[in-house]
Amino acid sequence: PQAFKRYCIRISRDTSSLQYENDDLMRPYWGDDYGIACCVSAMRLGKQMQFFGARVNLAKALLYAINGGRDEVSGEQIAPASAPVKSEVLDYEEVFQKFDATMEWLARTYVHAMNCIHYMHDKYFYERLEMALHDRDVLRTMAFGIAGLSVVADSLSAIRHAKVHVIRDDTGLAVDYRIEGDFPKFGNADSRVDDIAADIVSAFMAKIRKHPTYRNAVHTQSVLTITSNVVYGKATGNTPDGRRKGEPFAPGANPMHGRDSHGWLASCISVAKLPYADAQDGISFTVSVAPTMTNRGDDAALD
Repeated sequence: PQAFKRYCIRISRDTSSLQYENDDLMRPYWGDDYGIACCVSAMRLGKQMQFFGARVNLAKALLYAINGGRDEVSGEQIAPASAPVKSEVLDYEEVFQKFDATMEWLARTYVHAMNCIHYMHDKYFYERLEMALHDRDVLRTMAFGIAGLSVVADSLSAIRHAKVHVIRDDTGLAVDYRIEGDFPKFGNADSRVDDIAADIVSAFMAKIRKHPTYRNAVHTQSVLTITSNVVYGKATGNTPDGRRKGEPFAPGANPMHGRDSHGWLASCISVAKLPYADAQDGISFTVSVAPTMTNRGDDAALD
């Protein structure tokens, strides 16, 4: 109803803290009586609980793939050793194949770590008082997540549509990249890069689902980094999309800072292409909209 829309706009303007959920999208999964339990995590009230698990840094995983499992900052071997990319210009097929293999290792490591963590939580009856408010037989979900999605999508887009030259240090470690030409950037309703982002979400979720979870929890995934995107970015070196070492990632599923050049609606369209079926722990899009007309403060201005 129009009056309710005006009310929502007013509260958004006055508090800068309103969150909107797509009820039509989420109701088939969670029913009519669901709530948001943590940022963007939907649950049926009193009938579900979540084993929470933060996020993995997919942008850093991409750099590991290029460097044969070595960390681009420390040079240490972190992921299983593999042949690094040796060409001077990155080839999309080669990079994606190596990235896919790195994601397989990352997914297995992630699920194993989560199982260990939540076994220990249960061992010491962590949050047992809160469980007294739930049904006896609850649906358990295990909330995995990814960080740096737009960085990875833009990096792979740059490799595919432009020329990305590799800059290596004395040890052969890829530490920087030089981009020749332009490339589609996530957040502009351009399927050439939006489809890459959507495929990554589905691909990593498929890899997560391969591994059994503690107490047979249902695998879920989020595209969510709010404030933690700064920490993730600080620990990550230069990326093939032109992002500089230590620069924060975009929050959640947002386009990287300043790369959405076609307006707010285009960014919404890009984010809406991410498959909720493979991100049932939630997809976060953080945006500030301050049209001049809302500054008047009267109902007519909000129509």
